[in-house]
Amino acid sequence: MPTVKQKIFLARCLNQGLRWLRRLGGRGMQLECRRRGVKWNLDLDEGIDLSIYVFGAYEPRTLRAYSGMIRPGDVVFDIGANIGAHTMHFARLTGAQGRVYAFEPTDFAVEKLRGNLALNPDLAARVSVHQCFLVAEAGAALPASIFSSWPVAHEHHDLDPEHLGKPKSLQAAEAITADAFVRGAAIDRIDFVKLDVDGHEDTVLRGFEQALRRFRPAILVELAPFVYEGENAREFDDFISFLVRLDYQFTDAQTGRPVPADAAALRRLIPHGSGLNVVLRPRSA
Repeated sequence: MPTVKQKIFLARCLNQGLRWLRRLGGRGMQLECRRRGVKWNLDLDEGIDLSIYVFGAYEPRTLRAYSGMIRPGDVVFDIGANIGAHTMHFARLTGAQGRVYAFEPTDFAVEKLRGNLALNPDLAARVSVHQCFLVAEAGAALPASIFSSWPVAHEHHDLDPEHLGKPKSLQAAEAITADAFVRGAAIDRIDFVKLDVDGHEDTVLRGFEQALRRFRPAILVELAPFVYEGENAREFDDFISFLVRLDYQFTDAQTGRPVPADAAALRRLIPHGSGLNVVLRPRSA
């Protein structure tokens, strides 16, 4: 289970090699390309973009895992959509009769998400983009910035020392609970949720409880205890306890093996600086 720092180191090595090759051909690091049936506008100096270009998808093993779970006509919530690395594939899998609600709060990533959707009009017709920061309760204040960029080309003074993310602003974002969004949009089903919010999971889920209890969707989430260390450590325990109370079963997204639904056991299982993608399935419908 490689750490985030190890992944970023490898990405920087790949970036340097590609930069040299592309310069030989008189090409820059921004390009349009097609990968796995999706057109992308990519910046190869960004970690997520680089992964899509080199491997065909961001987190390809995770893509394989949820490809067997999402069916035509499903309704998917992509919370923390970033540039659309999974949004596009969700839209492929749900088909023309399905719907994907993509939530991304940062100005930086939502602009790239909309640009990638514009390159794929058939998929864009199935996706609803919302520049929202999902909160625990109405009236909650937004942070000034959150991490939505992982640069791999140059040194940056403002990267997080642990996961090497770069903070981006939320100037145009709206604060809303997921439950309030569901009511306002008159959503009558949710089949699958991807949650990738780098330490804000407990906040999002506490504002999502009514819909989760009503619809019982499967949930894909990255468990990364190190993101919660220090004064926020308790939030990881609360996040796991919340899911246990909702009677969700934890399984490794890549192997399908059971994962302990206990915060202390998860800290022992997941190496410091690393994360584990987990699929959560309700034990009862």
